[in-house]
Amino acid sequence: MCHPTNMQKRFFTVAEHNFAITTLEGDILSILPSLSPFERESTDNLLFEITLDNSIQPSWRGEKVGTYPCPSAKFEVYRQESGAYQILTINEYGHPCAFMQSDAAHKQFTITTRGSASDVTFGFNNALMVIYTLCTAKHGTLLMHSATIENGGKGYMFLGASGQGKSTHCNKWVEYIEGSTLINDDNPVIRIAPDGTPYVYGSPWSGKRPIYKNVHYPIGGMAAIEQDKKNWIRKENIPTAFGIMLCSCSTLKFDKEIHIAICNTITKVLERIAIHTLFCRPDEEAARLSSSTFGL
Repeated sequence: MCHPTNMQKRFFTVAEHNFAITTLEGDILSILPSLSPFERESTDNLLFEITLDNSIQPSWRGEKVGTYPCPSAKFEVYRQESGAYQILTINEYGHPCAFMQSDAAHKQFTITTRGSASDVTFGFNNALMVIYTLCTAKHGTLLMHSATIENGGKGYMFLGASGQGKSTHCNKWVEYIEGSTLINDDNPVIRIAPDGTPYVYGSPWSGKRPIYKNVHYPIGGMAAIEQDKKNWIRKENIPTAFGIMLCSCSTLKFDKEIHIAICNTITKVLERIAIHTLFCRPDEEAARLSSSTFGL
């Protein structure tokens, strides 16, 4: 078999999950520089492998499962009889920018990108997030929508819909709560350790601010953020806490087994970590209220 002379293979680890990306043209780090802190030496212990091959002409096979929107994109999902997936990533302007094909075991993936340089980055990044969620869910792992602070060797996660003030609240921690550092601004990863301890990890996905740190800490506290005219906090019961977490993680509802695995991991998190809702203004008092609730 003949391989392109400029083919390049790189290895990465995110939340202790190893994977490889092979590009037939160019360097993946020029497309997605946020992967750089997570690069590692080669390893045989790979959870999945991706090949970026833009010579492929996408062809649709199998049953269309559905179209799944998210704030900046939507995904058209097709499933073949073997269990393999084809997923088309469409940007906010309606332009297809990435086509992903999996094998039946969800171990080998091919991604084909289209469009401008920004479309290629957007499409590959979103396809990678879907693949990561698909492959790690059965390993006690959640890809979260959260802004996350480290203080005193523990991670503190703030959940909530876009625009509720997660990043602003974290900024107040950095400004007013001594020893606080932002470790991820939008998409950290939770993984359950063998002893049952939930850890939060930095990731190559962090929203608008480039906070890509290859670090991890045991979770010290979690709170959903809701804007209010006064600052107050409420500890949630388990059913409410479960709903908050489910709405704050990538779920891939089109795959029943993956969705069940995600729900099981949420249950394990809630066995160790209480979920609060912080109703707050964007001010110092709110940061001191949440930090004191978490015992700081």
